[in-house]
Amino acid sequence: MIEVIENIIWLKDLNKSKVDIAGAKAAYLADLYNKNFPVANGFVISIEAFNEFLKSNNIDRDIKKLVDGLDAENHENITRAFEIIREKIFRYNISSVLSSEILEAYENLNVNEELLRVSSDVLNLIKRGRSNALAAVRSSSVFDVPGICNNYLNIIGGKNLLNAIKESWSSAYNPYNLVRLKKENINPSIAVLVQKMVDVNKSGVVLSSNPMNREREMVIEAGFGLGQTLTRGEITPDRHIIDGNLSIKNEIIGKKKLKLIRDLNTNETVRKKIVDEQQKKVLDKFEIGNIANMADKIEKIYNKPVIVEFGLGKKMEIFHVRLFNLPEIIDKDSLKGEVLIEGTGASPKINSGVVNQTVFVNDVADSRIIENLDNLKGVVVNEGSLGSCFAILCRQHGIPFVIAEDSTAILNSGLIVTVDGVNGKVYKGEAKQREEKEEVKIIDNTYGFEVLDL
Repeated sequence: MIEVIENIIWLKDLNKSKVDIAGAKAAYLADLYNKNFPVANGFVISIEAFNEFLKSNNIDRDIKKLVDGLDAENHENITRAFEIIREKIFRYNISSVLSSEILEAYENLNVNEELLRVSSDVLNLIKRGRSNALAAVRSSSVFDVPGICNNYLNIIGGKNLLNAIKESWSSAYNPYNLVRLKKENINPSIAVLVQKMVDVNKSGVVLSSNPMNREREMVIEAGFGLGQTLTRGEITPDRHIIDGNLSIKNEIIGKKKLKLIRDLNTNETVRKKIVDEQQKKVLDKFEIGNIANMADKIEKIYNKPVIVEFGLGKKMEIFHVRLFNLPEIIDKDSLKGEVLIEGTGASPKINSGVVNQTVFVNDVADSRIIENLDNLKGVVVNEGSLGSCFAILCRQHGIPFVIAEDSTAILNSGLIVTVDGVNGKVYKGEAKQREEKEEVKIIDNTYGFEVLDL
């Protein structure tokens, strides 16, 4: 019997087995929502609804023609193809049937779940007395690749919501996905998750197992405001190492230079520089304990290490969960050579390259890492974190990643360097091992979401 897939599916009707319908992010959040974890209520616009939009407007044919003629090594060619696809998606209206279903679900987002069971007349009366909900719109692809798809926060009103959904759909054909589609024929199927927006004043990422070693410990990273500054690698957050007994083993207070907050007058998400609270500790011991306990419970449910994005306002909220595999690190010894700069390793691999040619050096990580992923030998940034999307992506691809303050002032373009992502060091030239040992190896560098065994 063929399963009929609805356009709109509420989280209560989903679970982790529905990745092919709702994408990985939405499916796993729904799974936690239905296990009574703190996940905001919401609904998903299915992958099938997106595919039907493309097909009914012949955009799928246009995409195939573009991809057939695509030069996967030409960055300008790839970027232009993405822009053309985005223009086509915005050129056509979402069908009246689908848009009506989306807007009805959006209206219901501001109504308590228990009240949705009352008669339609009573429900309409309730909705008329309430203003539009603030919504968070998040892309949810089958392959949950970090740093690829954007979130759109503090969305209010039907028109703005439909535009945010189109932005999410467009992100399915970003340059990274277009290259994968061309080279590997991986179809970038995407759903859209719409949740009630949650106000937070603190946010962060918890890694239930430390990806930099084989010890039984967690890493909790946190900053002020919304979490995108941390996940985009724009700040160096506080970092707390939690031991196997869920006690604080070590902590470093980061210099958090900015935060994202909601402008109360416009409801827009704005960036604000932090002056007085840069080195103020974000989380107290009680909050750290709650986050550690939450991550420990989730890891035990899936029997796998997890990366969880969270926020704290009136209560804790979970925004994303991603499963990953720990790498096997054979050799953690330092190399022999002149150390130019020392900081924190965020991806346990060692490689040599040329600054600003094959080694990305910048104040913060950005989309150029994604665009040049296949040719990168290393990444060195002034600001960043283990939980940032770019650090996760580098761990997936075995690219060393180092966070070191003032690296841009020391590492000049054209300089040959060795990036030691295990120990957080950058050496001049091609550094060698201190003794004759096997080079650093990663037995399993397959980080990220696994959907084949669901």
